[in-house]
Amino acid sequence: MAASGRRHFDDDRVVRYETTEKDFEVEVSRTLQKWCVTVYQLPDRTTLAQDFYPERWKAMARAQDFLRLLNQRNRREGQPSGEDEGGSVT
Repeated sequence: MAASGRRHFDDDRVVRYETTEKDFEVEVSRTLQKWCVTVYQLPDRTTLAQDFYPERWKAMARAQDFLRLLNQRNRREGQPSGEDEGGSVT
């Protein structure tokens, strides 16, 4: 049986990720011929960063990187200075 060549429609849908504290949102969407990753500051959805990728998997990976970094930022603000993520003092 031959493949139909039809695209999966869920590949074109917009994907949104929120930080654990709900203060930032990372969105992956299709724009023209590229995939767009946008970082918004909530609640007013101010655009903080935007980048374009030729392939969806690269955009999804970058969006998850942004989300991970934003969540780490929130955790590190609560740590006293001089401690790294492992909790040991340097």
